[in-house]
Amino acid sequence: MTDKKENPHNKNDHANSSDIQAHLNALLSGKVESSKPKRSKQSDKKEPQSNPKQADVKQGTKDNHDTDTSDEAIKSDDDEAKTTKHKRPKRKRFLFSHEKAAIKTLIVLLVMAAGLIYLISPANQVQKYEIVGTHELSDKTVLHAAGLKTGQPLLTTLNQSDYFSHMAKSKNPQIRHLKLTRKSDNTLQVKVDEIVKVGYVKADNKYYPILENGSMLDRGLSNQQAGGLPIYDGFTTDKQLRKTLSEFGKLSDPLRHAVSEIVWSPNSQNNQRLLIYMNDGNQVLISADEMSKKMKYYPGMVAQLNKTGIADLQVGAYFKPYD
Repeated sequence: MTDKKENPHNKNDHANSSDIQAHLNALLSGKVESSKPKRSKQSDKKEPQSNPKQADVKQGTKDNHDTDTSDEAIKSDDDEAKTTKHKRPKRKRFLFSHEKAAIKTLIVLLVMAAGLIYLISPANQVQKYEIVGTHELSDKTVLHAAGLKTGQPLLTTLNQSDYFSHMAKSKNPQIRHLKLTRKSDNTLQVKVDEIVKVGYVKADNKYYPILENGSMLDRGLSNQQAGGLPIYDGFTTDKQLRKTLSEFGKLSDPLRHAVSEIVWSPNSQNNQRLLIYMNDGNQVLISADEMSKKMKYYPGMVAQLNKTGIADLQVGAYFKPYD
């Protein structure tokens, strides 16, 4: 009779079957975590400790990866922002054609308004006239003849110099020409080219002024001495008179007013001889064509004499007292 030997593996198998059955029951009841084998938990805890170097490498790799990932994310965000900013279309401000035209019109109107304000302002008005070049004409006479007044627009008056010159010539024959120039901010200088009076011609008990250009004024005076200029006598031709008037007009003002009468007195030696009566009682013999050149020596000659007589300036210069 053979005894049956008990198989040692049967116990183990039985134990294992019991464990499996318990695990299945746990799965069915929903208690998986509580039924996990303790060995697996311990192995999980021991696994990091078993290879610390490897864990460090893995951790470093993970950190580096995380850092790289974050840097790349930041760079990506920056690039995206730049790209978005670059691609963002610029808002262009523009004006419609009618708006541009309105602005241009407004600018033109403002410029015109500023110009008009300047033209009517005191800064563009003549405050004073300075008259130069006159001998006998007064400042009032010149301004009246030209139609010049204070308060007139400065630039307009200055640019119309020829017009005012023509006006002056037409109203006063003694004005040959005048020119306007700007002296200062509100002052205009009036330079006058005056045709001076050189004497009088007596007619109908009146004395009519004669100008150096030979023309005679139509305003007769009752007294020749009112002008202090000489009377012309003895002239037979207009050419003789014009020549004498032209030369006499070149004399200085004091010398012209020192003459009382001029007589045309030719002789066989000098067909242009003039006999001039001076206000100081002396007489002068001189050629008509040399009057302006030689008459200037007369004041110095008579200043050395105590007698009256005849100063002969035809050829040389000598003085002969009256008998």
